Amino acid sequence: MGDLIGKFWDTSDFPARWSCGNWSEFLGWLHIISDLATFGAYFAIPVVLVYFARRRDDFPFTKLFWLFAAFISACGLVHLIEAIIFWYPIHRVSGLMKFITATVSWGTVIILIQHMPRILRLPSIVATNERLKLEIRQREETQRELQQAKARYVALLSGTRSIVWTSDPEGNFSTPQVSWERYTGQSWSEHRRFGWIDAIHPDDRPSLKRRWQAALDSGNKYQASGRIWHRDSQSYRTFAAEAVAIKNDDGSIREWVGTIGDMEEQHQAETNLGVIQSELARKNRELELIYKAAPVGMSVIDRELRFLRVNERLANINGRSRDDHIGSRLDEILHGLNDQVEPICHRVFETGRPVLNVEIVGKTPASKKERTWLASYYPLELPQENGSTDDHRVTAVSSIVQDITERKEQEQRLRESEQIALAANQAKSEFLANMSHEIRTPMAAILGYADVLLGHLKDPDNRNCVLIMKKNGQFLLELINDILDLSRIEAGKLNMEVEECPLPQMVADIQSLMLVRAEEKEIKFEVEFDGKVPRTIKTDPIRLRQVLINLIGNAIKFTDEGEVRLRVKFVEGSNPPVVEFAVVDTGIGMSEEQIDRLFRPFSQGDSSVTRRYGGSGLGLAISQRLVQMLQGEMDLSSAVGQGSTFFVRLPTASFAEIDLVKPDLVRRDTESKSRSAAPKELACRVLVVDDRRDVRHISQHFLEKAGATVATAEDGRQGYDAAVQARDSGEPFDVIVMDMQMPNLDGLQATAMLRSVGIDWPVIALTADAMKGDRDRCLNGGCDDYLAKPIDQAKLVAMVAHYSQDISIEQLRQKRTARAAKLRAHLESGQD
Repeated sequence: MGDLIGKFWDTSDFPARWSCGNWSEFLGWLHIISDLATFGAYFAIPVVLVYFARRRDDFPFTKLFWLFAAFISACGLVHLIEAIIFWYPIHRVSGLMKFITATVSWGTVIILIQHMPRILRLPSIVATNERLKLEIRQREETQRELQQAKARYVALLSGTRSIVWTSDPEGNFSTPQVSWERYTGQSWSEHRRFGWIDAIHPDDRPSLKRRWQAALDSGNKYQASGRIWHRDSQSYRTFAAEAVAIKNDDGSIREWVGTIGDMEEQHQAETNLGVIQSELARKNRELELIYKAAPVGMSVIDRELRFLRVNERLANINGRSRDDHIGSRLDEILHGLNDQVEPICHRVFETGRPVLNVEIVGKTPASKKERTWLASYYPLELPQENGSTDDHRVTAVSSIVQDITERKEQEQRLRESEQIALAANQAKSEFLANMSHEIRTPMAAILGYADVLLGHLKDPDNRNCVLIMKKNGQFLLELINDILDLSRIEAGKLNMEVEECPLPQMVADIQSLMLVRAEEKEIKFEVEFDGKVPRTIKTDPIRLRQVLINLIGNAIKFTDEGEVRLRVKFVEGSNPPVVEFAVVDTGIGMSEEQIDRLFRPFSQGDSSVTRRYGGSGLGLAISQRLVQMLQGEMDLSSAVGQGSTFFVRLPTASFAEIDLVKPDLVRRDTESKSRSAAPKELACRVLVVDDRRDVRHISQHFLEKAGATVATAEDGRQGYDAAVQARDSGEPFDVIVMDMQMPNLDGLQATAMLRSVGIDWPVIALTADAMKGDRDRCLNGGCDDYLAKPIDQAKLVAMVAHYSQDISIEQLRQKRTARAAKLRAHLESGQD
């Protein structure tokens, strides 16, 4: 045994493998490298197995694993020794190693036989993989469900208006409550544990704590209400809280889960509902009181024309009790009036529109006399029995009935009184017209013959007497004109003819006219423009001229020394802009008491003024009313002994439409005016038709003095015959001067007859009818122009000269045709 061990590593008995046999270099190294490679692989396998086996503590077959590692390692050593034998023939070591390898191999076989049944019972790798995949899918599904549940929970906490909360068994907040923080604004540090109680209204905390403690002690469901702080609205809002206990298997409480619902809207709705119900009850009481106390009859009628409601007043009007009305039809109550009322109710039901202020006339059992009622019917939409209403469906008609019999009788009496007043006013107008005609006609003779006398008298005293007569006659004529103007204004018959008027030119004309009066009284009269003024204004130039002449004439009359000034100014700051005329004088002035009486008709400052200065007191009253009719205003300022200033302000167009100019100071050229006023020379034949001999004589005198050949006629019939005879004889008249009011045949009828037989000569209307005789009436009757009595010599001669020298018959025909077309258009359009 000792020898065997001693020779175990002895290699002298055997040659090296390179020396044994015919080994080629390639074949030898092939064996060596292969054995070495096998040895390396066999040793690497157990190393790897040991490395990974140490990482798993749950490997089920540890001994088999280590045995297999030993088997592989032994095999590897055999291959290593085989490679070494090529140089060192250690065959004894090789044999021992092969014996060990064989032993380990059979041991491995035996162990495998013993463990193979258990190994075979293990699941296969494929089954294991499938099971693992299934578990993975189940885990992923569970994870998704958990994530979804968590998302729903987060959404519930974040999106709901309510609060969802959890607490520990003692009622403490042990985890942050997201919805609580969102609703109340309390952070986790503020609402943790029992800090949440600070968000409750102080008045509600004691009751809430008692209820919560009772729920904690009993474990029963918790319910409470109160007010909690709301961050967004910064106010306490009404809430309702509920919570239930989550218990363990042994019955102990694990946690509390609860909700707090915002009940503010519901609380407000309930409060509002209570208010509305109270308001409805109040309105219902008021309605009952209205029905009871109303001085008019009131009722509600359904679609079957049955009374649903009626007040005592209407029941008395109909002569039946309220109980008789309720449920009865119209035809059962209103026997004599149903044919008037029923169609109105049907109309309201069909159209859904009220019918207002209908007069119902007839009798009822309450009155034997025929009476008149003013009734109005209104559509109503009342709730149906099921509580609904049909859209746009009238379910009832409400009526209001008022007895107006006495009012109708009063209206009838007023109409009769109005007719009497109108008749009296008409009589006054006719009286004024007749008086105007009767006064103007002799005045025409008086003033005309005064002009004739002035042409014949040379003695200064005689001429002065005639001038005084003429002056007083003109004053009487002005008084008549003022009375007629006032009468027209009061009767509403004075119309304004608004047109474009050149402002500087109109002021220049007024200055030229009034300067003569100022020179007669030896006072200064000036006109000034304060800045730029409109080139033209829209107004009635005749009436504005009348107002300014009256004011300037008064200023001159009441100024004994000093000056009178007309100042024209454009006021931009007002809306609309205005043109202001200021008449300033240095006269006697007025007190406040005198100013109060100033604009009354037939009134002056006081009786001493009337005695000293004369006048009728109508001028200012007429001027003020004319200014008002021109949409303007008149004002004045005055002081006793310091003069007066009268203001006339007239509105103008918008500032953008005004053309402003700076006029030169107006100067009056007396010499040129005198030249222009020189009488014209006539060379024509004129027919004068008037029933008054003195008027015919004066007219003939004025015209013949100017060079005309004049024929006369006493009435319209004679004038017509004279004109026809002149035409037939070949010696036609150039102009006819025709009085409008004559016996037998008046001027309008005579003119119409002349036009009907083709006589187109110019006809000048001559009339004293200053009340009615507007220019249009004469022109529409066929005349070409208009001249009022008393006759002004210069105007008569100038007008005859114009129509005999400046205008042709063809031009006159065209003007008449245009006038007739305009009149026809007015009549067709229904305009006055």
